[in-house]
Amino acid sequence: MPVAIPIHRRPGLTLYRYIAREALRPTAFALFGLTAVVLTTRILGFSDLVINRGLGTGVVGRMVFFEAVPVMARMFPFGVLVGCLVALGRMGADREILALETSGVAVGRLVWPVVAFAGAMTLAALGASLVLGPWANRALDRALADISRERPWAQIRAGSVSHFGDWQLEAREVSASGTELRGVLLFMPELGETIFAQGGSVSNAPDGALELALSSGSVVLEPRGEFKFFRFESLLTRLPVGSELFDRSETDRLAGLPLDELLLRARDFLPREHDHLPRAALELHRRIALPLATLVFGFLAVPLFASRSHHSRSSGGVLGLLATIAYYGLLQLGEGMIQGGVAGVELGAWLPNLVLAVVAAGLLVRALRERALGQTFERPHLRLRRATTPERERERRLRTRSLALPRYVAGRFARLALLAFAVLFVAYLLIDVMDRLEWFARYRATGVEILRFYAARLPLLASRAVPMALLVATALTVSLLAAEGELIGMRACGVSSLRALAPALLLATLTAPGYFLLNNVVVPRTNALADELKRTEIKNEFYASKAARNKAGVWYRSGQQVIEASRFDTDLGDARDLKIYQLGEDGLPTSREDAISARHVGKGVWRLVEPVRIEISDERARRVEPRRFAQLGETLSAKVDTMHYSVAELAQQIAEVEAGGYDATTFRVDYYAKLAEPLACVVLPAVVLFFAVTGPPFPGPAQTLLVSGIVGVVYILFSGVAASLGYGGAVPPAVGGWGPVLLFGALAAVFGVRLWRRR
Repeated sequence: MPVAIPIHRRPGLTLYRYIAREALRPTAFALFGLTAVVLTTRILGFSDLVINRGLGTGVVGRMVFFEAVPVMARMFPFGVLVGCLVALGRMGADREILALETSGVAVGRLVWPVVAFAGAMTLAALGASLVLGPWANRALDRALADISRERPWAQIRAGSVSHFGDWQLEAREVSASGTELRGVLLFMPELGETIFAQGGSVSNAPDGALELALSSGSVVLEPRGEFKFFRFESLLTRLPVGSELFDRSETDRLAGLPLDELLLRARDFLPREHDHLPRAALELHRRIALPLATLVFGFLAVPLFASRSHHSRSSGGVLGLLATIAYYGLLQLGEGMIQGGVAGVELGAWLPNLVLAVVAAGLLVRALRERALGQTFERPHLRLRRATTPERERERRLRTRSLALPRYVAGRFARLALLAFAVLFVAYLLIDVMDRLEWFARYRATGVEILRFYAARLPLLASRAVPMALLVATALTVSLLAAEGELIGMRACGVSSLRALAPALLLATLTAPGYFLLNNVVVPRTNALADELKRTEIKNEFYASKAARNKAGVWYRSGQQVIEASRFDTDLGDARDLKIYQLGEDGLPTSREDAISARHVGKGVWRLVEPVRIEISDERARRVEPRRFAQLGETLSAKVDTMHYSVAELAQQIAEVEAGGYDATTFRVDYYAKLAEPLACVVLPAVVLFFAVTGPPFPGPAQTLLVSGIVGVVYILFSGVAASLGYGGAVPPAVGGWGPVLLFGALAAVFGVRLWRRR
C-alpha cells in the first residue's frame, strides 16, 4: 500500500493576518489585566486623595495614567506571550490547527506568523520603554513634588506613623482633610525625644515649608541625668518635606531619566558602603532588554503550545503566567549576581533573555523535529456507546438522579477555582517580591530572612486571591460549559442552567466561612509577625549603629499607655532602650519610665533592667522609685494597622479609642469591612453566574470573562471609594464597610430576578 507523503506549505499572508488578529485581543486583555493587578493598591490610595485630601479628580487621574504607562511598558512581553498562547490554544481547541496540518501547514511553521506579530509588538514595547515610560515617570515625579509642596499632609493617617525626613509624626485622630490632629506624638531628631500634644494642625508656610502647630503639650528630657520637664500651650515647628507621598524609590526615579542623563549616571557610579548595585547601568540595560524579551517570547510561544497534548484558552493563559514567573525569577537571580559581584551588569541584565532564548531554541528544534514527517495532532478517541439494556438504562437514570450532574459541575468548578487561585496567588507573590527587591537589597537581607518574612506573609497574599479566584472560576466554568454546548444539552434534558450551576455557587458560599477564619484568625497574626520580622531582623542589624546614636523609637499604644523603644523582638522576648509613658485623660503623660532593656517573663509581663521613673503632676515632675516589672503586652507594633486585628480585637480597639475621647470612625469602617469581606466570596460569583446563564443564547466566553474582569476591578475600586467616604464621614461607617458587598449583592439579586422570570 503506497504511503502518502505530506505536502509542506509555507504560511501565507492570510494566515499571518489571521493569527495577528486572533492574538491582538487577548494580548490587550492581558496587558490591561496585568497592569490593573500591579496598580490595585495604588488606585485605592488615589481614591482617598480625591475624596478626603482635597485633590482634584483631574490631578489624580493624571497620576493614575502616569503610573500605568511605565507598568504597561514592562508588561508588554508577558501580555504578548499570554495573548499568543491564548490564541493558539483557541485554534487548537477548535481544531483549526488540525485543519492547517491536514492542508500541509506544519505546526512548527506557525512560529513565523507568531514571531511577526511579536516583532511588531516589540517595536511598540521599545517605544514605550525608551520614550513613553521615562516621560510618564518624570511627569509623575513632578506631580508628586507639587502635591508634597501644596498638600504635604495628605500622607498623614490616624494611628499610622508618618515620616518627614528623620522626623516621625503620629496622631490618634486625623480630620478627613488631614490638616487637624488630636492626640499627637512627634519625634524630633535634634531633641532625641518624643513630644506629646493634645492637638495640632498642619499648614503651608508662605515660603512653601510645612508648619506644624502643636497645642497643649509636654516633653520630658534626660530622665537619667538632671531631667527637665516642659509644658507648653503652643509650639510651632517646621517639618522637612520630600516627595515621599507614595514612597518613590531610587529605581523609580532612575526610570524617569532621559537616556543621556542615565548614561552619565551609569558611567559615574561609585559603590556605596551598603549598596554595590549599579542601578543606573542596570536600568539602562533593562530599558532595552525587557522590550526585546517580547521577541524572545514570540519564539517561545509556539514550542510551548506544541508541547501540550490538550489545548484551550485557559491552558495558554496558565503557561503564559508560568513563563512570566520564570522570567521575573531570572531577573531577581541576575540582580543578585550583580549585587554579589558574581556577574557584571551586562550579564545580569540580559540573563533572562539569554536563558529563555536558549529554551525557546531547544523547544522549537524539538517541535520542528517531531512535525518533520507531517505528523498531526492526535485525534481524541471517540468512545462508542454500547447498547443498553432496560436494566442498565434504569441504573443510568438512577445514577443521574443521584447527584451525578452536581458532582460533575462541582468538580469542574473546584478544579478551575484551585487553578485560578494558584495563578492569582503566584501573581500576587511575584508582584510583591518585585516591589521589595530593592528594599531587600538596601537592607542586605539574607535568604533565610526573606524566606521567614514570606512564610509569614503568604496568608495575607492568599486572602487577597480567594475572592478573585472564585470570581474567575465561576466565569470559566460557565464559559466552558456554554462553549462546549453542555448548557444547551442540560436545557434540552429539562435541567435549567441555574439549577445545573447551583453547586458552583454552593461551593463559593461554603468557602466564605473559611475565608472569614483566614482573615480574622490567621492573617492578623501572620501579618503582625511579618512586620515584626521586617523591623527586628531585616532592618535592625542595618540600622544598629544609627540606632545607637539617634533613632526614633517604635511607638505602641495600649489603652492609656504609650510604649517606645529602639527595638522590640517578640520572638526572643527582648526590648532595648525602652520608654513607657502613662497618659492622663488629656492625652498627656502623667509618668515616664525608662529602662536600658527589658525581657518578657510571660503573660505580657516584662522585667525592666536599670529602670528610672518620673511622675508628673500639678505642672511639676519628680523622680520616684521605679517598678521592676511592667505589663506591656506580648505583641508590640510600630503602628496601628487594622490588618493586625481580628474582628473582636478591632472592636476592643474601637472601645479603647472612644474611651479616650477620640473619634474611631476609621477603625469602625475597617471593622465593618472585615465583617463584609467574606460575603464577597458569594456575591461576586453570583453576579457573573446570573449574568452568564440568562440564555440561550448564552454570552460568549470572551464576553463572560470580560464581565468578570470588570466586576473584579469595579469591586476593588468601589471598596476603596466607599472606605474613603467612610473615613471622611461622608457616609456612615457601616455604609463605608458594607457598601460594596451590598451594592453587588443587589446587582446579583437583579440578575437573579430577571433569570427567574425567564424560566
